[in-house]
Amino acid sequence: MHIPGNRNPLFDREKEATPARGHDGRSLNDVPSFAGTQCPPPGTTHYLATAPRPKSKVIVDALAMRYSPGDRVSLLVPGSQEFNGEYVINADGKVILPFAGEVAAVGLTNKDLTTAIERAFVRARLFQAEGFKVAVRPVQYAAVNVSIAGAVFLPGRYQIGNRENDKGDRGLGKFGDNPLDRSLSSVLRAANGVRPDADIARIKLHRTGKTLLLDWTGAITGAPVDDIPLMDGDHIEIGETGCFQSAMMRPSQISPPGIRLFISNLAEPARNNAGGAVNRDSHSVPYGTRLLAGLVTANCVGGTIPTNARRYGILISRNPKTHRTEVIQRSIEQLVLSPDRDEINPFLMPDDAIACYDSDVVAARDIASIIQSFVAPYSTVRGTR
Repeated sequence: MHIPGNRNPLFDREKEATPARGHDGRSLNDVPSFAGTQCPPPGTTHYLATAPRPKSKVIVDALAMRYSPGDRVSLLVPGSQEFNGEYVINADGKVILPFAGEVAAVGLTNKDLTTAIERAFVRARLFQAEGFKVAVRPVQYAAVNVSIAGAVFLPGRYQIGNRENDKGDRGLGKFGDNPLDRSLSSVLRAANGVRPDADIARIKLHRTGKTLLLDWTGAITGAPVDDIPLMDGDHIEIGETGCFQSAMMRPSQISPPGIRLFISNLAEPARNNAGGAVNRDSHSVPYGTRLLAGLVTANCVGGTIPTNARRYGILISRNPKTHRTEVIQRSIEQLVLSPDRDEINPFLMPDDAIACYDSDVVAARDIASIIQSFVAPYSTVRGTR
């Protein structure tokens, strides 16, 4: 767009964009080190573009719901009311049966637990093996403690699937439970999502001495994913690709729910944060937002062209991999002229900070105003003599 009579380069699209320079004279084309190594584009060697692999038998078996401590089951023994009722899996992972001892339940599917309880009753000589059957039905799955490490924003130990103690529809005589918050996707969300360098095609699930490789590329490409129901004690490990994957910088089931920004805008046309609309709402932007959009959110772009076009902004970002803080300066005019130059317009990371500074024209005006405030009283005194 070109405005007749206005030679400000901000609106002169015919002018060739040149590398921006900061107030210290250095180039502004540097990007945060975390985003410095970009993965190959889709269609080359980018693993996100590969076809999904078929599910192995091991993965199919892992998709079955397995019991953990605190889970509640209902037991029905035909013709023996004294054994019927609800049972809770103890902290040691066992179900205590009347007159039949203890049965290990952790890690078993409902079918496996049914078989184990039938064998326990027969072994205790309470029933004959031939034709003896029991019915075991889940009533409510409890919360589980799992840990996650690697390329996530908040690695650690989390409790997922935390729900009310009493099942709301038990009075209707229903059995079964669907713990949506006890899956792999739940712990990925609890860890504030995966980093852009995460190897989501080979997520490792460590369980009882075994390791499963899970594929979650479908969260980005739309293919099926291995959303495994978790059990207490599971450990998830997210490897690194060694490069920054721009394709993952968008809202998804495994990305941060949003980005919290810390903003300081003590610049023209806003002389205070309240006047610049910097409030609770402006602190939150969608995941995948770039610096230029963040500066617009901070009210740093716009205003009077002659005085405000040459502002610059500061990005303070903490590398989520190395935990080192980096400070990057950007010319706002150059960002507006070249919005598609990713090397000067990086993605924002959670808890980044943005600060805005006025142009040299505004700075000189403010300095002159300060000098005048000191000189004016002396001029007034001399004029009265």
